[in-house]
Amino acid sequence: MNVIAMDVGALEKFNPWWVGEGVPPGLLGTHRRPYFEEAAKYIDKRFIVLLYGLRRVGKSTILYQLADMLLKKGINPLRVLYFSFDEQPAQIEQILSAYEEKVIKGRIGGQKTYLFLDEVQKVGDWQSKLKVLYDLNPDLKIFVSGSASISLQKKAAESLAGRVVDVHVKPLSFREFLQWKGAKMDESRPELYQKEASLHLADYMRKGGFPEITDHAEDGMVRKYVKSAVLDRILYRDIPQEFGVRDLELLRALHELFAREPGMIANVEGIAKDLGRNRITVANYIEYLKHALLICDVKNLRGSALATSRKNKKIYPTSPAFTFAMREDFFSGAVLSKVAETLVAAHLEAEYYYRNSFEVDFVKKKGKVAVPVEVKFGKVAQGQALRFMEIYKSPRGGVVSKDEFSPRGKVKVVPLWLFLMKSSEAAE
Repeated sequence: MNVIAMDVGALEKFNPWWVGEGVPPGLLGTHRRPYFEEAAKYIDKRFIVLLYGLRRVGKSTILYQLADMLLKKGINPLRVLYFSFDEQPAQIEQILSAYEEKVIKGRIGGQKTYLFLDEVQKVGDWQSKLKVLYDLNPDLKIFVSGSASISLQKKAAESLAGRVVDVHVKPLSFREFLQWKGAKMDESRPELYQKEASLHLADYMRKGGFPEITDHAEDGMVRKYVKSAVLDRILYRDIPQEFGVRDLELLRALHELFAREPGMIANVEGIAKDLGRNRITVANYIEYLKHALLICDVKNLRGSALATSRKNKKIYPTSPAFTFAMREDFFSGAVLSKVAETLVAAHLEAEYYYRNSFEVDFVKKKGKVAVPVEVKFGKVAQGQALRFMEIYKSPRGGVVSKDEFSPRGKVKVVPLWLFLMKSSEAAE
């Protein structure tokens, strides 16, 4: 294959440490997230490290932080190579050819070299190209990031089996958000922090954990950022490029529908009829939104064996900020209750809810044990959780409330802010 030559200036633009004092501070962010440590532990391992997740959650910053760590350890700056396919189209072969010919003036082999490829999903057949690189260059350590998230992970798993570890970079957790804001909460005495925690929680809900807007105050600015920097790029660039989507209006309409109505039942036939589109097309587009991590679905558990129903899935946006961007009445009672469900679904990584003769918002399964979790932002009621526990012999249950706290008994009642402070396992 002929490789079109790349100007070395394009590489120098992305690698200022070749001629300067290291990674510019403006590229390093203000905090190190837990995902940095998770990726860094593989720095001396052969594995390719794949960072995947939504746009604007800090994947590029983590790559820069890893490069900075290497430089501070004394690694030759010329042996640390970064390139962003989001900013400049190119082929991996072009980059490495120019790098070997014009930067290190030799082959990569023989000396440890670190390669950082940002938004790699924009390169056709990237996974096969990385497989060849990995197999032929034992001295090459590869880090990649991407935003077409689930399909990116699947392609890596299929083509790079045994060669790759993936790190799912998520928006800031509520705990991280508080740390970034400099707020300290004593979880052992929640009654003392309820008022302050509620204010921070409301702020977190509208910003959705996107790091760059942690300190933004104006609603209009937050909405503009979420729409332009996150949603528009995914809906109008990433998904069309990845899946060849042509009906952008349908894609936008579906996402807006799910963002405006968190937890709605995905009746594909009904949605297709309302939007005047083909049912199969609508079903495919919903899958594309899932692959891009803009929505998640929660399946219905039903029957004595708690079998999974393929129908009647609930759809939630993956960030409450998507709902905030679409609704001026975000903080009204009815909407806020659904936003609370969105946060609980994300925190639990919920797969199931229950609806038969009664409904439970979420069911967390571990083996044969099923734990009901209800979200009650109005009057707290434990009836459905207790009923589920009695029928399915559940050892415990939970209710996530707006501000009530009752940690004793078979059904624990915990305010949403405190629930979000705990790990997903401890929160069950």
